Amino acid sequence: MTAKLPMVTVLVPAYNEALKINASLGEIYAYMEGLADRYAFELLVVDDGSTDETAEIVEKFAVGRPEVRLMRQPVNMRLGQALRDGFAAAEGDIIVVFDSDLSYSVDHIGRMLETMEQTQVAVVVASPYMRGGATSAIPWNRAQMSKQINRVLATASQYDVRTVTGMVRAYDANFIKGISLKSMGPEINTEILYKAQIMRVRVAEIPAHLDWSDQAERMAKRKVSLRVTTTSKLLVFASFLYRPIVFFMLPGLVLLVISLWSTASLFWTVTHEASEHVGGVDARLTQGFAHAWELRPQTFIIAGFTFLAAAQLISLGLLAAQAKRYFEELFYTATHHADR
Repeated sequence: MTAKLPMVTVLVPAYNEALKINASLGEIYAYMEGLADRYAFELLVVDDGSTDETAEIVEKFAVGRPEVRLMRQPVNMRLGQALRDGFAAAEGDIIVVFDSDLSYSVDHIGRMLETMEQTQVAVVVASPYMRGGATSAIPWNRAQMSKQINRVLATASQYDVRTVTGMVRAYDANFIKGISLKSMGPEINTEILYKAQIMRVRVAEIPAHLDWSDQAERMAKRKVSLRVTTTSKLLVFASFLYRPIVFFMLPGLVLLVISLWSTASLFWTVTHEASEHVGGVDARLTQGFAHAWELRPQTFIIAGFTFLAAAQLISLGLLAAQAKRYFEELFYTATHHADR
């Protein structure tokens, strides 16, 4: 009796991809057919309310190919909703999310599947920013912004993953279907890794090549905003979710150092001024403080305000860490309860 092959869903979200979608689906389909001895597969396209002919092209491509399915959103609901709907509809044991523009070559699919099979992890990330990864033809400002955002997120995360924002990944279907996701935009990719961290599942990454060599003309014709600034702000905020204590404690500690330095400087000034007066200790200290105030009133203000601000930030950091811990425990408990 022949053993049942594992089922792979290749999930392709698409929005206004009429210029590229047919060729992309052709490459993905042919590649998956080449893996037919190891995997059964379906190719699931989620058209996110495209205003061009994307959906019609996918429908024509699906004719005679029962493995190909199309989901149509009535309006553009953004990447987060497209992925959530795709995850819910996927029938595979493994779900591979892949770009509709093939900015990653199709062989990344097989490499992610092999890594998942060998390591038994819940998530495999295609990572152009890890050692061995590469990028090509990405505008300099966008590339630098992406690298810096991922550096911040990677530092905040508990995973040794260099590309936290990337969409091209392979997921264990039970894991990705079992977590609650809320993000509406590209930040859903960061949210998934954050909740994987809460669920204590294992994550791996493979070196990947992100190539935009054929993107310039197509990007100029696409009727879609990249929302770079808004997405960047959301991704930076996502790093706060990973380790909120850092965002409060670090500036709090810096302000505390400034306050202590200013206080030490004032102590030296008061002591020096007091030593130049005669009388009792109280009288000399009073004179010392009075002269120090005349000489350096701004230092008193800086020391006081920085100390108060430091105390507030450090307190907020401790409260944020406690709230994060409560949330993670509740999320972990609720998700495991739902699985049962």
